[in-house]
Amino acid sequence: MKVLGIETSGNRGGIVLSKDFQVILSKEFGSMQHGKELVPAIKSAFQEIGWSPQDIDLIAVDVGPGSYTGLRVGVTCAKTMAYALRKPVIDVPIFDIIAENYQRNLCDSAALRPSSPAESLKEEKRFYESVHRGRFSLCPVIDARRSHVYACIYTFASVSLEGGFDDVQWKRETEFLVIQPESLVSILPRPIIIFGNGVSPYKEVFHDKDIFIDKEEWALPKVEYVALLGERMYESGHRCETGKLLPLYLRQAEAIEKRMSKK
Repeated sequence: MKVLGIETSGNRGGIVLSKDFQVILSKEFGSMQHGKELVPAIKSAFQEIGWSPQDIDLIAVDVGPGSYTGLRVGVTCAKTMAYALRKPVIDVPIFDIIAENYQRNLCDSAALRPSSPAESLKEEKRFYESVHRGRFSLCPVIDARRSHVYACIYTFASVSLEGGFDDVQWKRETEFLVIQPESLVSILPRPIIIFGNGVSPYKEVFHDKDIFIDKEEWALPKVEYVALLGERMYESGHRCETGKLLPLYLRQAEAIEKRMSKK
C-alpha cells in the first residue's frame, strides 16, 4: 500500500511517502509556513520518486490537537486530495504518533530520568525493572496554554528493546484530555513517564513520587509515523469518512474564548 502522510500540527511540518510500512521519502519544513510549503513539498516528493498522485492508495494526516492554523491547513489538504483522487483518508491523532515515537526511542535508549534527584536509587531501580518487563504507563503532555495541557495516558503491555515497529503494543487508557496540570497529576497512575513541552511550565506541579520526566523532544511528532500508523489503522479496519474529517481541537481558540467571556 502506498501512503501519503501529512503532519502540520506544530512549528515544524512535513510530508512522507511510504509503501508497505517502509518510508520511501520524507520532507520537512518549518517556520509555521505550512500553508505555503505543504503543497509544493508534496509535488516535489512525487517528482523525486517518480510517483503520481493517483498512485497513492491512502492519505494519512495528523489531526492534532496542536496548532489551530497548522491543523486546518493539513486537514484541508488531505481532504481536498482525497476528494479529487477518490482515495481513502485516515485521521491519526498526535498522541498515538508520539506513543509510537517513544517506543522507537525506548528501543534505542534507556535514558529514563527521575523527576527529582531526591528519588532513591531503590525506587529508580524498581522503575527500570518495570520498564524492562513492559509494565509501565506513559503520558505525553503538550502545552495547551491558558493554564491547561493536552494529555493522554497509555500503557505498554509489552516492550522488546530489541524489537522494531511490529513489536509495538501500547494501549490508550484515557480519552484525549485538555486539563489543568493539577488535575492531571491526580489521575496519573504510578509509576509513569511524562514528557513534552507541557511539562516544563508546570514542573513543580509534576514533581511527585513515581512521576519520571523524560526528554521533551520525544514528544515531537515525526511525519514518518503518520503514514505508518495510518496504514496500520486502515489495515486493522479503521475508516474515516472524508466529509467528516476534522482537526481534533479539544478546545476553542484563545481569541474565541476571550470573545465569549466578554459576553
